[in-house]
Amino acid sequence: MRIDKKPIDITPRDDAFHGSRHHIAAEWWYFDAIFNNNYSIHVGVKTFTWRNLGLVSPLIEVYRDGEIKVEAKKVFLLRDAILSKETPFISLRGKPIMYLDKEKLSRNNKWVYHVDLELPSCSTKLEFTGTTNGWVFKTPSESWAVALPKAVVRGEINLDGDSIPVEGVGYHDHNWNYTILTVMNYGIGWYWGKVTTSAYSLVWAQIEKSDHSFERYAVINVDGGRFYNIPSNKMNIIFEDFVRSHLRRTPTTIILRIHDTIDGTPIDVDVKMKAKGIHYNAVITAPYWRYHVASEGTISIDSRVEKVNKTQIMEILKFS
Repeated sequence: MRIDKKPIDITPRDDAFHGSRHHIAAEWWYFDAIFNNNYSIHVGVKTFTWRNLGLVSPLIEVYRDGEIKVEAKKVFLLRDAILSKETPFISLRGKPIMYLDKEKLSRNNKWVYHVDLELPSCSTKLEFTGTTNGWVFKTPSESWAVALPKAVVRGEINLDGDSIPVEGVGYHDHNWNYTILTVMNYGIGWYWGKVTTSAYSLVWAQIEKSDHSFERYAVINVDGGRFYNIPSNKMNIIFEDFVRSHLRRTPTTIILRIHDTIDGTPIDVDVKMKAKGIHYNAVITAPYWRYHVASEGTISIDSRVEKVNKTQIMEILKFS
C-alpha cells in the first residue's frame, strides 16, 4: 500500500469501481461492525479484473465473542455484475448488494450505505450511517479510501434461517489497483486497525516494505468535524507478546502512542490492544489474520480526554 502526501476529503467517485487496464488487479470494499449483542461481522466484495474480464467475490464472516461462527462466500463472473465508476454501487445478477444512498447524501450530506447481501447460510440487511468525514489517500497506482471512519450500524443478519436484529459501530474502506507490481516494487504486507470512542475514531496502519523498513500512518476523526493526519514521526507502534501462528511470528499485544500538535491543537493517544480472538485465513496464498482486540487507553484532542474501552477489529497481511 504505497501512500503519498496527505489524506484529502473523499468524493463518491473515490469509492466507486476503478478496475484495471494494464495488469490484473485486485480491488475490494470492506465493511465491519461490532454489535451490542456480542456479534460482529465483516462483509466484503472483492474484484479481480483486467479490462472487461474478471471475477467478483462477495463474502460474509460472522463472529461471536471474537470467534468465527459463519463464513459464506461466492464467486461470480464480472459480466454478472454492475459496478458503477461514478458512485458506490454494486449489483449481482440484477440485485443491488452495496450502494451509497444518494438521496440522503444530497438532502443532508449524510453518507449512508446499504449492504444487502444473501449468500448460502447467511445474509445481511444492514445500514451504515457515517458519523464523521471520510478521506482518501490517492497515488498514481494503488489508493486507499476510508468512506466511513466510524458509522452507526443497524439492521439484521440471518444465520441459517434465524433473523438476528443488530446495532453497533462500524467502519468502511475501499482499496484499488493492487497488482503483482505492488508486492514486487513496494509493500510486502501490513498491520491495520482502528480505535473508537464516543466522539473520536482513529485509523492506523504500518506498511511493511520490501527493504525491511516500514511506513506508519494514522488519521484521527472527530464526530461531525474534521480529521487530523498524524505524521509518522509523531507516532509509535509497539508489538509485543508474540506467538507462532501458521509458521509466522505474530503479535498478540499492540501499543499505539501519539503525541503531536496540529494547527495549535494538542493530540495525545495511548492505547493498548490485546488479542481476544484471532481468525486466520489466506488471501489467495498470502497469510492473513483478523483480530478482535480488547482495547484500553485514552485519546485526547485539545485537552478533551475520552476513554477507549471497547473491542475493536484489526488485521495483519503478509505477502512474503
